[in-house]
Amino acid sequence: MTSKKMRKTNKENIRKYETLFLDNRYPSGRNGKVVYIRPEYHERLLRIVQMTREEKTTLYSYIDNIFEHHFKEFGIDITDFFNERNKPIL
Repeated sequence: MTSKKMRKTNKENIRKYETLFLDNRYPSGRNGKVVYIRPEYHERLLRIVQMTREEKTTLYSYIDNIFEHHFKEFGIDITDFFNERNKPIL
C-alpha cells in the first residue's frame, strides 16, 4: 500500500471517528448520573474533547456517543450474555 493511499485511509478513519464520537448531540449532562472515571482516562478524554473547540463537543456528549456506539455494536451480545445468566424461575 502506498503512503498516499495510507494517508487517505487514515483521513477517512479520522472523519468516521469524528462523525461517530465527536458529534455534540447532547450539550449538557445536567440530567445524567455521576460516575467515576480513572484519572488517566479522564485526562485522555478531556484532551480529545479539547481538540474539538470549534464544535464545542462536551465531555458528556463524547462519552454518551461512545456508549451509544458500544451498545449498537454489542447490544445483541450483551442481551444474550444477560439472558444466559438470568434464567426465569418458572
